[in-house]
Amino acid sequence: MAQSILQSEKECFVTGSLINLDLHHIYHGPRRKAADNWGCWVWLRHDIHMNLHSKDTEMDKMLKRICQERFEELYGHDKFMEVFGKSYL
Repeated sequence: MAQSILQSEKECFVTGSLINLDLHHIYHGPRRKAADNWGCWVWLRHDIHMNLHSKDTEMDKMLKRICQERFEELYGHDKFMEVFGKSYL
């Protein structure tokens, strides 16, 4: 798995907490492997992670946008579309 393109430290991306962390793949389902390979993941506190997967669609959309913007800074829009096949901006 590649280093996260959004974080260099193991801390909650939202709160900065250092305890009870889960790795969250920003692009999941069929895009999970690509998220691993391209560093599109963050650490989240466990409760935030579970809430995100169950009902926090606004945070999910926000993380997808932030990650796409960073990915495109590094590799460009065409590469993002080639890898993930959908724009979240």
